[in-house]
Amino acid sequence: MYARVVQVLLNKDHIADATDYFRDSVGPALKNLSGFKNSRFLVNQATNQCLMVTLWETEEARTGAETNGFLKSVMTHMKPYFAGQPTIDYYEVAVQVV
Repeated sequence: MYARVVQVLLNKDHIADATDYFRDSVGPALKNLSGFKNSRFLVNQATNQCLMVTLWETEEARTGAETNGFLKSVMTHMKPYFAGQPTIDYYEVAVQVV
């Protein structure tokens, strides 16, 4: 399994808006992507820091969500909620406990 982690500082006045958009728009769209496993939208209310974590069955599935324009579209739509430039990191899931 493979992960993409987007880290970004949110505008404190738009944390609820960003959360709503991810839950109502990004989440349902992710479910339609081939190889998508699950996702988390994490927010530290004290620092306004946000992590958007998505898990994928394969590296190809994770990459596909970028080459098809999905990730770019999400970042474009969420940009008004950002207080800084997002960083994107990639990981292989070594252990998962469910």
